[in-house]
Amino acid sequence: MTAPAVPAVDSVPRSAKWFVGVILAALLIPGLIGFDAWPLTGWRLFSVSRGASRVHWVVQAVDGDGDVRTVSLEDLPLRYRHAEWPMADLPGASEQRREAVCTALADAVARRYPSTVEVNIAQDHERMLQQNGEWTVTHDPEVFHTCRPESAA
Repeated sequence: MTAPAVPAVDSVPRSAKWFVGVILAALLIPGLIGFDAWPLTGWRLFSVSRGASRVHWVVQAVDGDGDVRTVSLEDLPLRYRHAEWPMADLPGASEQRREAVCTALADAVARRYPSTVEVNIAQDHERMLQQNGEWTVTHDPEVFHTCRPESAA
């Protein structure tokens, strides 16, 4: 009787080992040295200490009664999800550019919230405070530009 044949062990190709080594180095070295080689790394996104306050751009919907609601960009169609980037460029922009960005946002907000008669682009000064053992976030929006949706004009 003969012994059963033992299958040969596949070894990992040397090129695959080199490839994995290069990728690991590309990910670890920037993190250890302290520079970002994005898109390979984003260490700073996770390691930078954040303060208790921040300023960011928001869109506010004003209805016929004067009630103001902050609109989440997530509630608008997909193409408006990163609208904070063009809003951040508005302080140095012309009045025509400000109005064009505002009107585009206003029309999208009015489709989502039909009672909207006016839209504000504002900088929200957000602060995180501890009160009575609970953490709360306060908002202090500063209106930068106001416009009306074309449907309300």
